[in-house]
Amino acid sequence: MSRRHTRAWWPWLAGLAAACGSPSSGDDTGTGGAASETSGGMTATSTADGGAGPGGADGMGPGTDDAADDTNGPATAGDDGGNGDGLGPATFDEGELDRPSHGGTITFSDIGAPGWYPSRRDPAVGPCDAYQTDSCCLAHNDVTSDALTPWDEDLILTLRGPMQLKQLAVYQPTDGPGSAWSLVSGWDAAGSAGVAFSGNDSEAGFDGAIGTECLVDVSTDSVFPCGDGSLPYCPASDGKHLGWAGSKLLVVLARMPHADETPAGDPCSEGTGGNWWDAPWLGLSLGELVRAGAFSDCQCYAKDPAQWWLGDGCGQFNVFEVVNDNNEFANLDVFSTNFFGYAGYVGEGPCGAQCDVSVLGGDVDLIDKSANAEAAGGAESNPQQGPGAAFRRPAAGYRYFVILLDVASRRVQLAVIHPQAIPSGAAAVLPNLPATVSAGAIEDLLALRLPQ
Repeated sequence: MSRRHTRAWWPWLAGLAAACGSPSSGDDTGTGGAASETSGGMTATSTADGGAGPGGADGMGPGTDDAADDTNGPATAGDDGGNGDGLGPATFDEGELDRPSHGGTITFSDIGAPGWYPSRRDPAVGPCDAYQTDSCCLAHNDVTSDALTPWDEDLILTLRGPMQLKQLAVYQPTDGPGSAWSLVSGWDAAGSAGVAFSGNDSEAGFDGAIGTECLVDVSTDSVFPCGDGSLPYCPASDGKHLGWAGSKLLVVLARMPHADETPAGDPCSEGTGGNWWDAPWLGLSLGELVRAGAFSDCQCYAKDPAQWWLGDGCGQFNVFEVVNDNNEFANLDVFSTNFFGYAGYVGEGPCGAQCDVSVLGGDVDLIDKSANAEAAGGAESNPQQGPGAAFRRPAAGYRYFVILLDVASRRVQLAVIHPQAIPSGAAAVLPNLPATVSAGAIEDLLALRLPQ
């Protein structure tokens, strides 16, 4: 785990609280009604138009327009890039970093499509025009836009171990396209704000360690009021939260040691026979799927919950997933990356035995799957074409996992970056994780292609 920072990063909350507006009323769009909660001096809000603030758009105050510099590697502690206090650079104990690597990116374009998925409703209220049983009511939820749909809706991040986190940061636009992006949620060993954890006893305090086969959901700290009449419906329960809606940038600093080598939290299974054993995962799901119960028998995942394996409803985004199905597709050293849902399938699944990292140098983060060699450059993908590349699991040292979803451009940028090899295109964000970043810095991230 990281040592505690010598300076506090909480001041960014004061600006957030001063700029947050009032929550808007929800409608029957499947994105969830607005909810607000005052926490740590910040009022978190959710609206349906998809800008900054946990769960949605709201004016969160102006940012500065910092340009990315051309230096690689970590900045000095206390250098916040002129953007005010943010999380600040992480510190690393001896042995926590392997040698610098080349990084990798997969860039998805033309993401989003019109269509429909089932959205859960209170059986006493309805409508139940998509699916109905004695205990399950699903409405036909139409999606008319192609702007990153449905991933523009409120999304919740799920982490599966083995995994050790040092930092987590989420940014969203302060005032729509072209504005600066603000840090709306953050966590490190010094504290957290604007974020909630659920699962694996993380509600009582998250320490960054997630054991093999354990799951932790990460969301905003804005409470979603489940129960009678909730929209989308979720059974009455405490501790349900909104995700981040609209454009969002998630940064996770983590390593994923193998379960039989370096313990990362207490395991949630016995033995090695489970299909999730030693298979870390960073996944994004619609908030309503998580709140309804991702493994329940009444949720939006598939149009017919009885045929859940089709995943043709709201689906899921497997951002970085090690697949272990105890079959020929298992490869515990390489991630698969794919979206699926009512719009179809984008990305690629497991690499299997054809990706053999034992013959690759330790500086390789992105693998050309056809050649089992380092990719010549950043990979690109769209609904008609897979990336042809896969990210390598960082078992020996920490990496920044960058997940950027931009609604206006319909692009999704994924990056894996070594803390000691930060490219100029990411230097306005990493390693400082400042309180605000410019729209230009976001464009630089979208344009990043690694390895260079």
